[in-house]
Amino acid sequence: RSIPKPQGSASDGLDAIGFIQFWGNSPALDLCCDCQAAAFGVAAEGVSPGQQYKPDAGPKDQEFWDQEVVDTGGDQREEPVVPAPLPEDSPVNILVAGGADIRHVLKTVARRRGGGKRGPRLRFFLHETSHEVLARHMLFLQVINNKALPARERMELFLSLYGNTLVRERDCRYVAEMADEFVEMVTDNSSHPLAGVINLDGLKFKDRDILQDIFKGWRGDVPFDVEALRDQRCRGYYRDRYDFRKNMMDWDYQTHIKDKAGIINWFHYKAFCFTGVAFETRLGSYNMPNRTLASYTEARDRSKGTTVQVRGFWGDIVNSPYYAFSICTNSIDRPRLFKISGSQYRHTETDIAEFNLQDYIGQLESGEELHLPSETPEEHVFPYASPLDGLRTENRIEEVPEESTEPQDVAAQPRTRGRRKPPKKDWPGLTPAFEDGGVEVVLLSGDLHEVLKKPRYRGVFHRGFLGSMSIMPFFEDAGLTRSGEDPFRPSEPSVVKIRKAPRVEAPELLGAKKEGSGFGAAFVEGAHVVVETMKYQAHFDANQRLAYRHRAAQAGHLFGWRLTDETRGVPRMEHDMKERRAQDLEKNATDFLCFVTGPPPPAPATASPELA
Repeated sequence: RSIPKPQGSASDGLDAIGFIQFWGNSPALDLCCDCQAAAFGVAAEGVSPGQQYKPDAGPKDQEFWDQEVVDTGGDQREEPVVPAPLPEDSPVNILVAGGADIRHVLKTVARRRGGGKRGPRLRFFLHETSHEVLARHMLFLQVINNKALPARERMELFLSLYGNTLVRERDCRYVAEMADEFVEMVTDNSSHPLAGVINLDGLKFKDRDILQDIFKGWRGDVPFDVEALRDQRCRGYYRDRYDFRKNMMDWDYQTHIKDKAGIINWFHYKAFCFTGVAFETRLGSYNMPNRTLASYTEARDRSKGTTVQVRGFWGDIVNSPYYAFSICTNSIDRPRLFKISGSQYRHTETDIAEFNLQDYIGQLESGEELHLPSETPEEHVFPYASPLDGLRTENRIEEVPEESTEPQDVAAQPRTRGRRKPPKKDWPGLTPAFEDGGVEVVLLSGDLHEVLKKPRYRGVFHRGFLGSMSIMPFFEDAGLTRSGEDPFRPSEPSVVKIRKAPRVEAPELLGAKKEGSGFGAAFVEGAHVVVETMKYQAHFDANQRLAYRHRAAQAGHLFGWRLTDETRGVPRMEHDMKERRAQDLEKNATDFLCFVTGPPPPAPATASPELA
């Protein structure tokens, strides 16, 4: 008997994602060169199973794909594709569209310029359709560069503001204090050293006004009842099964999370779905609203029928913020951090996130990677001491009382006309990775399809990342959203029994939509473009995720891009494929689709003055 989907009794699942993506659903990458981009199979699988742990008896990883090639007849074997080397004398331009956070920026800078390394100059172009996400980018860049705080305190502050709807009182106060400074930064009136890193020239004045209003909403006196707002979202998603929503959470975890990212603890995931709090450190009280998650979306007035802006919590309530920093780590420490005893992981996803973030922040400071201390016999004897305990005692934070300051006589200060100048503050310097001008972050907004058509972005980007929740401009530019222009749609109504990779199915369409496309002209020849898949989404069926892979591969094929791992990235699909079979393909497939771009189309001829 087939078990009905939880969404079948409540909703289609799309309203659980929300309208704004505040965190990513894939691991952090070094966008210059990272083997994690080509990883396939289960990301967070235990490496030291105990006697009670029985892994899946079926083939997996490379053994699975060797068998798949035999079953398919090897018709998808392709020639190896290698991206072009990065420039040495000019900056490396990296486009991150729909990244939802700065995880890729953080890892790339830590690996390439950590500790003041003389690595390549990096210029990130961060595009988001929601201004609230851009505002959070600025906040997190300030947090990781705040040398006034110890590395562990920066890590805890980052995780608390990153994925929790309720934060500590000190975190709420930190955001309120930085809100006024961000207002000055948006209006080009800030003395903060971060103003030299963030470039706002790509934003229009109306975008800056929106950012200014968002930062003002972060102040402590602005009401934001995130608990009630999130509860409304949950009631709208679960509907009649709201009182039994724990069963639906268990369905999502067992079906879509446990097999691919078992390091995510069930109790922590359940706590996130119930309360919205994902990361808890030490004995802090999480009872203050995280105002950085407040956002606006368009709605229709019930009485007047006009379009209005509604403020609320419009983030994700099903997909947890654990994937960015919790399901992968360096290969040296992975065997000890992902160890299993008695069918249970010894560490949780929060432990992995704390370790990885401390590693990135430490590399920004000193350029040295963080590793676990030497292995001890206590790690192999019950109650199994954690190797992270030594790091926690070394990085213990001491509370320092604030110094009392004498009140200033406001009446004695002379009054000035015009706009009030912000008070000068002695801001701490940036980390060595950012302070030498080797990193620039350009914020972009608006329609990405139209932004990339501007002449200033033609043949500019050497690396790229496209998020799965912001992929529609990519499809629109390729003409896949319009039935009359879709070359892969059959002319007559019919069922495609077997869907193969576009290189095999339609080789003549390679580069067919390169002319006049923004994506096809924005990248240099040999650029490496990473497209996020829906592998770690907790609500879509496996067949829908595989169809998304094929659709993204078709769009890249029309732009003249070639896949680096076609067999594992775009497996063959049958129209009557069972859900279990599709789940096995998706679980063992790559986390990302990696493309290597071809030569850009010729620049359009400009009209002569006589003809103009």
